[in-house]
Amino acid sequence: MKYDIEALKRKMLVKYPFFGSVVANVEYKEKNDIETAATDGEVIYYNTDFLQSLSVDEQTFVFAHEVCHIAFNHILRSEGKNHKLWNIATDGVINQFLKKDGLSIPQGGVDIPEAINYDAEKLYEKLLKEHQQNQQNNQSSNQNSSNNNQGSSSSQSTSENNSQSQQSSSSSNESNNNSNDSKENSQSKDREGSSQSKEENKEKNAGHDSHSMWDDAVKRSKEKQKKSKESKDSKKNNDNSKESKAKSEIEKKQEELEKMGEKDAFDKNREEKKKELERLKEELSRKASQAGTTSNGNVREVGNIGNAKPLIDWRYVLKETIKYDVDWSYRNAMVEDGVVMANLEEIPMPETEIVLDTSESVSVTLLKNFLKECKNILKHSKLKVGCFDTEFYGFTEIRTEEDIDNMRFEGNGGTNFNTAVNAFSNRVENKIIFTDGYAPMPKKAIDAVWLVYGDRKIQPPGGKVIYITSEQLNKLYSFKDDIKKLTRKL
Repeated sequence: MKYDIEALKRKMLVKYPFFGSVVANVEYKEKNDIETAATDGEVIYYNTDFLQSLSVDEQTFVFAHEVCHIAFNHILRSEGKNHKLWNIATDGVINQFLKKDGLSIPQGGVDIPEAINYDAEKLYEKLLKEHQQNQQNNQSSNQNSSNNNQGSSSSQSTSENNSQSQQSSSSSNESNNNSNDSKENSQSKDREGSSQSKEENKEKNAGHDSHSMWDDAVKRSKEKQKKSKESKDSKKNNDNSKESKAKSEIEKKQEELEKMGEKDAFDKNREEKKKELERLKEELSRKASQAGTTSNGNVREVGNIGNAKPLIDWRYVLKETIKYDVDWSYRNAMVEDGVVMANLEEIPMPETEIVLDTSESVSVTLLKNFLKECKNILKHSKLKVGCFDTEFYGFTEIRTEEDIDNMRFEGNGGTNFNTAVNAFSNRVENKIIFTDGYAPMPKKAIDAVWLVYGDRKIQPPGGKVIYITSEQLNKLYSFKDDIKKLTRKL
């Protein structure tokens, strides 16, 4: 599966607002000489083939996992610890909280269900005690086995003394071969050197990602601290205010999260996310309450509208006309002087007026889907289409699909449904309002079809309401525009 780093960052910003400073400030770089993903505390590296093998949820998991290693300063906190146990503890805790948030652990990831009840330090202490207990048990069992072997070894001493004379005679031959053996041993050690370092890295790593950069990161940190101390000592009389501003956004977050611990930090993130959702709801309600007070009249750029299958069978929704239009028809044509002459015929054709909600709460993507449905209505009715926010910007007569593509779309202000219902002509049979439903209902009752895109429930004083659900919309388009708008607000 393809990946989009910017889209994954936006997804993390929405899902993890409490870690936003780390998500936004860390670098993300390709590094195909690692197997999966890794971080050195400043950059998140990833193997492109590995990332493409994952689903979007798994991709998000991988980057959120590395962000957490940075945010909780797991790398520098590894100093003085058993590396493998620390890696298991940090991965185990992070993974359970990400899993609880609905993300999928990639294959090979550390999955310890009970880790949800721990911070990394506490889980490490538990794992370390278990490890030390296992070592003690192994030592005692080895000691018992060696004691059992002592009796049998004493019976062998006599025979061993008898063989000493024979061994001494062969010792000279063995000494001649020792030099050759030592050369072979040194060569084999050289050959094993690189593979041994790889095994050491494997021994240190745990889970789906690589922790091989952590040792170097700790060394660099020590060098920085040393230089910083030397710099402070040489500039004792200088103003120390410069030191405080030298801390990066990531370092400030690391200090906060270290004190807090993983468990409390993820709880705090859930609170932050809930607050953000409440804030967005309040903003929508505020826009609704202020609807009718502002009008922008901006021309909205819609771009290519395209076509889509109808969401509604309009033959059963539109009222048949009681008037007839005159049109040319060749069905009963006559031939006069060798020329086919068309007849004027009265053809029934309903008329429909549509007003489109082009207020600020309606995204460009949603507006496009209004217009795609207008193209489907055009197949069954004469059509006029107009836009409104707090003002009505006039009807455009629609004869072809190109007329819809070339329409002028104005709005981007508040929403006033009184304006919408007053826009319709009295004589037209079919009146349709396309909207997301975010505004107070009008006072005037009107026999119109309210086509509501989304989950907003409305109760107009007259007419019929048809809901286009979020599930239906998901089949038509992705919410990229809405996600971008949301992340800009975050």
